[in-house]
This record gives sequence, structure tokens and C-alpha cells, in this order.
Amino acid sequence: MTTVFIPAQLRDLTGGVEQIAISIPPGETRTVREVLDELERLHPGLEERLLVEGDLTPYLAVFIDGEPAGLGLQARVKQEHQVYFLAPVVGGD
Repeated sequence: MTTVFIPAQLRDLTGGVEQIAISIPPGETRTVREVLDELERLHPGLEERLLVEGDLTPYLAVFIDGEPAGLGLQARVKQEHQVYFLAPVVGGD
């Protein structure tokens, strides 16, 4: 199973669920976009809050197993991966 971690600001759409398991068969991959499609099927309304004109909202980044997914929605996800949608951290003095 692939685990998708849901940011706190979206948990109202998942009934408070913090993690959602998505099935990806062994040896196969899915794009982050396909994972989002499955999340939308399970919890309608998520895509509307994650996407703008078919792309990730500017305030979110995708991480797979703790690494930035440089290909965004086209990044490949395997079984046992962990997917995070995170708001960028901005610092300053």
C-alpha cells in the first residue's frame, strides 16, 4: 500500500483522517495525478482544494518518501511509497 498523508487544512474533507492507503500493485507505478484521482474518488472535494486549472495549487508541494517530487503531478509513485502534500516553509529574520 502507498500511504498518502493529508495536511491538517484538508482533513475536514476526510472526516479527520490523517493517512489514506492507496493500492498500487507490486511492480507497478502510478503518477501523483492518478493517486489524486483515487483520493478524489474516496473523498470528494480534495482535488478542488489541491488543484488549480489542473495543476497543484501554488501553496503546495509534493514529497515522495521525504524527497521533493520534482515532476509534480507526473512523478511516479510505487507501492510502499509515502506521499505528502505540504505547504512550503518560508523563513525570515
